[in-house]
Amino acid sequence: MGLHIHREPLTSDIIFKAVFGRDTPGSKRALIALLNRILERTEDPIVALDYQNPFSIGELEEEKEIIMDILVETSRGEQIDIEMQISTTKELMNRFLYYLSKLVVRGLEKGENYDKLKKSIVIVILRDSCLPESEPAHSCFVLKNQRTGYELSEMAQLHILELGKYNWRGKKAEELSPLEVLSAYMNSTGEPGQEAYVERLLETGDEVIAMADEELKKVSEDDRLFAYRMSREMYKMQEAILMREVKEVREEKQKAKELGYAEGHAKGHAEGHAEGILEGHAEGLAEGILEGHAEGIAEGRAEGIAEGRAEGRAESAKRIARNLKMENFSPQKIAELTGLRPEEIEKL
Repeated sequence: MGLHIHREPLTSDIIFKAVFGRDTPGSKRALIALLNRILERTEDPIVALDYQNPFSIGELEEEKEIIMDILVETSRGEQIDIEMQISTTKELMNRFLYYLSKLVVRGLEKGENYDKLKKSIVIVILRDSCLPESEPAHSCFVLKNQRTGYELSEMAQLHILELGKYNWRGKKAEELSPLEVLSAYMNSTGEPGQEAYVERLLETGDEVIAMADEELKKVSEDDRLFAYRMSREMYKMQEAILMREVKEVREEKQKAKELGYAEGHAKGHAEGHAEGILEGHAEGLAEGILEGHAEGIAEGRAEGIAEGRAEGRAESAKRIARNLKMENFSPQKIAELTGLRPEEIEKL
């Protein structure tokens, strides 16, 4: 009969908060057990806490966008923010660091001395995984020296629990470690065909999942919560589809831009090359004409001078020959003195 008990998926952020975030004795006991399990508080367990943002199913209808986290303060003054995260994104780590920084700032009242700073812990439970495979399923990040590993302070801690890294599939329920039991339970609730396995996990007597299951069964009976979870998941699904479509449009636009740039660059290069040839030919032709004209003038001037000088020398020789002829010089002697031929001398 227990195999047919309806359980909502505990990895849903809204269900997770409804189970562990209500300010009721049962929810509080379940959360204390969960925190001690994750933080490994065996020697100094958390024994009491106060909700800073208690969850109320009745407020769902009024909430436009509810913040899916559980913020508590322990009896020792520690601040703990615990979140269930289904999907992972590139900005996820920045988001966790932002939460931790806001928690640290919140832990000191205005005007208080820094020795009053409260210990701040952010716990993120991931249904799958986001860190490299070389990292353990449960990672704790604190302020340390990058080279020596010296821990500067543990007043700010970021815990990441990657349920997807726990190897519980294929194992018998009684063979699982405490965190493997927790991972198996959280991932199996609400999954079709896993009801019998959930029951076997509960038969191990693990107190953490036993407390959680008691609250989960109560929460799963609330129709309003079921409707809200379904509408929220549909909204997230539609939002994811829209974001994917927007991303695809941006990628196509970028590809078209790159293709247009390549085509434009090639066309511009070809046209510029052709125009360069034409301009070069025109400039070369003009320079050739100018240089040719100048050279022609220079050569013509040189030839004219040479010809003028030759003609002048010939006229001078003739004039001298006439004078010598009048002085009765012989034609032979005149030819020797002027360089004229005899037939030219006779014509004078």
